[in-house]
Amino acid sequence: MTTAEAVDRVGPSDRGARDDRSGDGGQIGQDGRSGHTDRIDHFEAAASGAFAPLRMRTTGDSPFQGAFTSARVDQLVLTHITAAPVVVRRDADVITSTDPDLIKVAWHGSGRAGVGQGGRQCLLSPGDLVVYETAHPYELPFWEPYDTVVVGVPSSRFGAHADVLRRRVAMPVRADGGLRGIVSAMFRGMASGGVGDGASGAAQHHLASALVSLVCAAFSDTVPSDDEDPMGRVRAYCLANLGDPGLSVESVAAAHGMSTRYLYKLCRAGGFTLARWVRSERLARIRRDLADPVLAERPTAVIAARWGVLDTGHLGRMLRAEFGVTAREIRAGAGRA
Repeated sequence: MTTAEAVDRVGPSDRGARDDRSGDGGQIGQDGRSGHTDRIDHFEAAASGAFAPLRMRTTGDSPFQGAFTSARVDQLVLTHITAAPVVVRRDADVITSTDPDLIKVAWHGSGRAGVGQGGRQCLLSPGDLVVYETAHPYELPFWEPYDTVVVGVPSSRFGAHADVLRRRVAMPVRADGGLRGIVSAMFRGMASGGVGDGASGAAQHHLASALVSLVCAAFSDTVPSDDEDPMGRVRAYCLANLGDPGLSVESVAAAHGMSTRYLYKLCRAGGFTLARWVRSERLARIRRDLADPVLAERPTAVIAARWGVLDTGHLGRMLRAEFGVTAREIRAGAGRA
């Protein structure tokens, strides 16, 4: 059952759905990053280009109108979208292995809408935060004109929290004050003030890190207990000890009272190797610090040592393999910001 079918009793019917692709008012820029249009195919192309391939169809009888603003902040894609009622689908037949592996975090501003993924459906209220991922099919029915901010985050940026977020797809978080209210207000500010406005160089890294941290915090109450999630305990321990050059499979296993064989088994079940994951987490933090102008006078070797990498002979090659740039290029880019 689709999301639209599951909530048909509470949302306007989309039985009048149509593909409105005949208008001539497409004004989304050639870069696909901003503008408005009355062409659903132009709108679909802009959203697909920002995130990953998807399909859209209009609902109802009113002419389609949509506005789309997109900005790239570090590795994150920030978008502000307003549009007439549509149904957005990412079907299995458009998903490929080359698509970006994104966890999409959406702040819902207005309009009756829903999210469906993984056999779960939900309705959204104004101010809600909800996550869904591009690796699996999803459906987003918007029965009324809507306003939303969507941030696409590479799943690797969430580290150990990615699994928590994947278990919370299509389960909205209410902006009920406190920390969640702060997160919702930040998304609302991006909608009113322009997504990514004024962010460049090191500011982009800090903004991206802040967004990722706030999203993790908003969903932190969903972390399973230690008994239910031994791999979560292992990852949390590793993240807290990245600066220890002696961090290893053996030391991690000993810290958790388990055999190395059992730890290898847990990692295989999670689809990764511990050493490779630790290396990626270290490199991500080294890259962040190298790009920070505040740390421009700090030697690369000192920054690397802070994150447990004592042998910097191959650091440039490792950074290039991970991010496509060397330490020297990262620092040069920070100097131009």
